[in-house]
Amino acid sequence: MAVSNFERDWLRLFHIGDQLENILNGLEAEQLDVQDKKQQVGSIVRYLEEELLDDKWAQAGKDVATLAAIAAAGRVYWKSTD
Repeated sequence: MAVSNFERDWLRLFHIGDQLENILNGLEAEQLDVQDKKQQVGSIVRYLEEELLDDKWAQAGKDVATLAAIAAAGRVYWKSTD
């Protein structure tokens, strides 16, 4: 059975969310200093937030709550002052 490009894009968002969570939990990018890690997290957060603003996900009945929570956690880290 073929998977549509839409479903692939949806799955890709979750892979990106996993990558962000792995960075936040110290499983990826551990070799980076804090500022470089924040820059990487910021890039991922901006991408996820931009995607979540697109109403195509809601129109297709996709629940974006998990991805929104991941992006919010990333934003907190990205904007932290440590």
